[in-house]
Amino acid sequence: MQVGELKQDEKDLVWRYAHCAGLWRRKQHRTFASLESDEVVADGITVGEQAGEPIILSDAKDPEFFAAIFKNDNSAIPEVRALDLERLRGYVISGEGELPMPPPRLTKPPLDAE
Repeated sequence: MQVGELKQDEKDLVWRYAHCAGLWRRKQHRTFASLESDEVVADGITVGEQAGEPIILSDAKDPEFFAAIFKNDNSAIPEVRALDLERLRGYVISGEGELPMPPPRLTKPPLDAE
């Protein structure tokens, strides 16, 4: 599958996923300028068609976020509350609700970063 073959709703899902990963996981500026291969949109996110699977098949740069969103694995990102993960899943997968924003505890630099 190539990017040009993605339907608009599939492109929207990829964008929502990458945007939320950037916000919640401090993985800023995931890029989609060019293809790495026929199946990779860019920046480690693999898209494709497999029966029963979401359009996003894997995320090489953040497999934990992928597991939390698409595999319903609440333990993949233990610092994110289950309620927040449910909101993220709804937003990313179905476009439900508003963009969930991460709490300050996840966006502030760690104390030992200085």
